[in-house]
Amino acid sequence: MNYKNILKYIFLYLTVFSSAGLNFTLPESNRNSLSFYQNNLQHRVIDESDSSEFSSDGPVIVYEEGNIKSYSVIPGSNDFKTSVKTIGAEDILSCYVDEKGDQFNFRLKESVNTENDVYDLPEKMLILSDIEGNFKGFYLILKGAGVINENFEWTFGNGHLVLVGDFFDRGLNVTECLWLIYKLEYEAEQSGGKVHFILGNHEMMVLRGDLRYVRAKYFSNADSLKLSYDKWFAKNTELGKWLRSKNAVEKIGDYLFVHAGISKDFPADTFSLTDINVNIRLSIDKTFPGGKTSKDIFIGSGGPLWYRGIIKETETQEDVEKTLSVFNSSKMIAGHTIVDSIKHLYNGKVIAIDLDHNENTKKGVMFALWFENGKFYMIDNNGLKSEL
Repeated sequence: MNYKNILKYIFLYLTVFSSAGLNFTLPESNRNSLSFYQNNLQHRVIDESDSSEFSSDGPVIVYEEGNIKSYSVIPGSNDFKTSVKTIGAEDILSCYVDEKGDQFNFRLKESVNTENDVYDLPEKMLILSDIEGNFKGFYLILKGAGVINENFEWTFGNGHLVLVGDFFDRGLNVTECLWLIYKLEYEAEQSGGKVHFILGNHEMMVLRGDLRYVRAKYFSNADSLKLSYDKWFAKNTELGKWLRSKNAVEKIGDYLFVHAGISKDFPADTFSLTDINVNIRLSIDKTFPGGKTSKDIFIGSGGPLWYRGIIKETETQEDVEKTLSVFNSSKMIAGHTIVDSIKHLYNGKVIAIDLDHNENTKKGVMFALWFENGKFYMIDNNGLKSEL
């Protein structure tokens, strides 16, 4: 019986005891864990066929009471086992990837700094979005495009890797994807390159405790580690601090990168890129009246993390060009809404890049947007480029 079913039976028994007028009191820690899991089980959007269970994960690095604690699920002799230990700031850490039966090592950064909003245009860029915990597909395209080698090391020189949001949820290797990006970010900077990690709606959801799309594996792992999943990316964790340093919109050269899109109704003439990014970062830990965020101009349904109107082509050419002109940009590049192929929209003013990476990975293929010598191409996991 998997973890999810066990919890269902527990909740059933508690309901029966309660309806019979019997008092049944759990210890405080267990009560909180069960309540948290029950709440998220009831509201999850993941298909009921999700049978993912306890398996490799982490490390989750937590700063508590002057110590640095590492929480991991790692391979044991016959199965996976938990590891909770105190580490040093300069220790070499390992991230095991069960999907590949491999691991990579990294160190914690000395400091985490807020990203710039604007960057000079590099000679080369690899651009993709919406990986959603799909480590296999992520690795396929990174290696095929020459960004990394088989040892997960940066080989892209002074090129830029632009990741346009939604690396959380749905998949089973979210933590592994994040640590690889974290590691590559440092290595890129040592080579004169850059990794851009742009926040998407699923980053915002998990950071704000909305776990509807989180797979059962993570609740099982969290329970085994005695560290609830809503605390894995809190402000006192390394990945939590790192994610809170990221932007939601960046301008590289005169190209605008945003997860979903900037609507014609967004008050772009009032808020600069810096204003947008500051407000979205503040929204991560902000309490909204009634817990409602859908109407918020920054993280609501019409904001840069969620808006689908541009990729669905509900705006006019004039609308899009007006938005771009406010930011002195020639093109907007966005994900979030799946398209059949990476393509230009609005006479080349927009590039839509979100593909069904999960289905493509099952077929052994991956595609991303490639920029070189002033032109955009589609590139596959064999390094083959084709014009849009």
